[in-house]
Amino acid sequence: MPLQLIFTSASQGLTPGRSGYCTVARHRAIPERLAQLLESVGTPHERPEGETFTLRLLEAGDKNWCVLSRFVARGLDYTQRDNRLAHHLIFSLEEAAILPPPAAIAGRWKGWRDEWTGAPTWLEGEDRPLQLETQTPLTPAVTWREETGTGAKAAWLINASGPAAVGLLNPPETLRLLRLLAEASALLGKSAWAATFTTDATTTGSDGFLWAVNSTSAAATIDFTTAKSLPAPSGDIARQAAAGLTSTKASTGQPQRRSGSAPATSTGNNSTAWVIGGVIILAAAATLFLVNREAEPTPPPVAVEVKSAPSPDDIAKADEILKTNRALTEIQGLMDSDDFMGAAKLWAETSTLSPTFVRNYREQILPRILSNFSASVTKQLLNRLDRPGVLNDAKSIREAIAEAKEALRLGAEIKVPQDESWKRLQACLERAQSLTSIEVRPTMIIPGEWRTGETGPNSPSQADFTLSPSATDAVAKFVEASGATLRESVQIRIRLIAFTSPHLRDDQSKYLNGEIRRTPQATWIESTPEPGKLPAIGIGLSNRRNEVSLNFPTGEGARAGANRLIEVILPKGDRQCFALIGDVKALQPLNLGPDALLLDAETGVIRPAPWAESAVNAFIWTKGSIGLYPDGHEFPDRDLPSIRATRSVLETDIIRLESKQGPGTPPYEIVAQRRKLFKEGKLMEAGAPWSIQAIDANGAAGPRLLEFR
Repeated sequence: MPLQLIFTSASQGLTPGRSGYCTVARHRAIPERLAQLLESVGTPHERPEGETFTLRLLEAGDKNWCVLSRFVARGLDYTQRDNRLAHHLIFSLEEAAILPPPAAIAGRWKGWRDEWTGAPTWLEGEDRPLQLETQTPLTPAVTWREETGTGAKAAWLINASGPAAVGLLNPPETLRLLRLLAEASALLGKSAWAATFTTDATTTGSDGFLWAVNSTSAAATIDFTTAKSLPAPSGDIARQAAAGLTSTKASTGQPQRRSGSAPATSTGNNSTAWVIGGVIILAAAATLFLVNREAEPTPPPVAVEVKSAPSPDDIAKADEILKTNRALTEIQGLMDSDDFMGAAKLWAETSTLSPTFVRNYREQILPRILSNFSASVTKQLLNRLDRPGVLNDAKSIREAIAEAKEALRLGAEIKVPQDESWKRLQACLERAQSLTSIEVRPTMIIPGEWRTGETGPNSPSQADFTLSPSATDAVAKFVEASGATLRESVQIRIRLIAFTSPHLRDDQSKYLNGEIRRTPQATWIESTPEPGKLPAIGIGLSNRRNEVSLNFPTGEGARAGANRLIEVILPKGDRQCFALIGDVKALQPLNLGPDALLLDAETGVIRPAPWAESAVNAFIWTKGSIGLYPDGHEFPDRDLPSIRATRSVLETDIIRLESKQGPGTPPYEIVAQRRKLFKEGKLMEAGAPWSIQAIDANGAAGPRLLEFR
């Protein structure tokens, strides 16, 4: 039963582009993934003359597939758009193993379509012989002898493990070029289909092809304009190419025939020498149709010699060659895209599977991986770690740590040089690990004093913290933004944390249920009390007093010089922290490291890096503002605080330090070094260590919150 239309590009609203569009409907004999890969190939040939042939090895449905393709552009299609055709022949690895070399089929098969007047279609043929034109044997390599002076030069395309990666420049016309490729691939025997090729890399690109015509990016190139003047290769393969195969006894005792030997006429069922796995025609402006091709009455076809079926060992060897050659192509593609981590992984995996691969390609691949590995991986890690919002993206940080550890393990395995680039890679791991302890939360910094009361170490105790008018206003604004009204309270989660340093992650302290409620006389943010007890955490605002009250089950909680953090989570997940500072000197600034600052070399402005901005902007200083300052900056500062430090701020500080005398004056050597760095334009180093400092309304310094040491 004929298969019907599945999709059309017109119905999908597609417009053909450079590579065309085609939607490949799933076929019962073809994996869906293979159909998708064929769809992505498109129809790249745009010139109205000529043709482009390719051989690709694709993996889909846990099988290897050999796809021989021909691309042409001929006139207009049935939609009156450029009629670019992609005609694919698909073979399984088992089918390919008993076929002539793919380039020979490409040149000798006359079933290629030059035009298509209807919608593009998928033709499913019956098991039938592949009808090829008669051709002289492929060995000795006569065409190579005519083009380069000796057939031995066909061995340029072969190495010890199979086909080599070669670019072919200034080749002869297409049919003669296909003959050259066929003669070279015939030297590979049953592995001939491992030699992927394109007859024009400028049309198809060179990725995925070992033999790439018109490609200058290959590790080795052959220019046919100068090929005759170059010395011929030596060895058994070269002698075989020059002199041809000699008759040897196969394991069955029968003479082994030469690949591509003179054909014999076949009759009856013996004509089914090869089976075409599938024939696909794709057009630039339309989608795939699926139909059944009826058998056509034809005269007895001319059949090529039937090879013996490949043994399991032959298939396994061919499969290994396919995998290693595919790995070579993929490794080169990964390196070209600056993914040296992926290239190193694939190199290590393939090296384990095939020692021959290591011997043949070590000098070609490994030095490039080793010299670029550390810098490439560091760049990838920094792209992840420098992303805005990363400080609250625990998953991304964990992934960066895992990636850095794997990179260091893999680098040690393949013996990457432990140079400065390697040290920067190690520093990336350390930086990522340091970020796991950080959780940025909006934090209101409130200085003050604690009043405590307790009657014994085992008795309940209480600590009260009076809020200043500015702190009261800030808390009242938060309550208003929470949505709490006189009629409706807001349910919250609330907890108390020891505040040793800003933005430290705390996964141990437990949350309590609580609420924000308002009355005409007062506003409360408090935890839900246990029966008969006072709330453990409470913030009260009223006309009589504004304070924080904490109640502890024992006397250990009440300490006058404590720094505490109250964290409130609203129903939608929004957070607000109230940092109650009783001892400024006990507060330790959070060190984000020097990578958290950036220098604009043109303007001389130093500012937080995008990934660190969330940590800087999370603070509300109820007594004033916060600013970025170099080491040794003098307070009070009459300028407005800013998190963007200018060159003039740093220069003013250095001039002041150079003229300063008496107690507190830094050593001359330190000041001289800062002046030297400043003159060299190394402004970041000249002011290090920089810090985020809270400054009150009079310019006096408050607590130091962040540093970049």
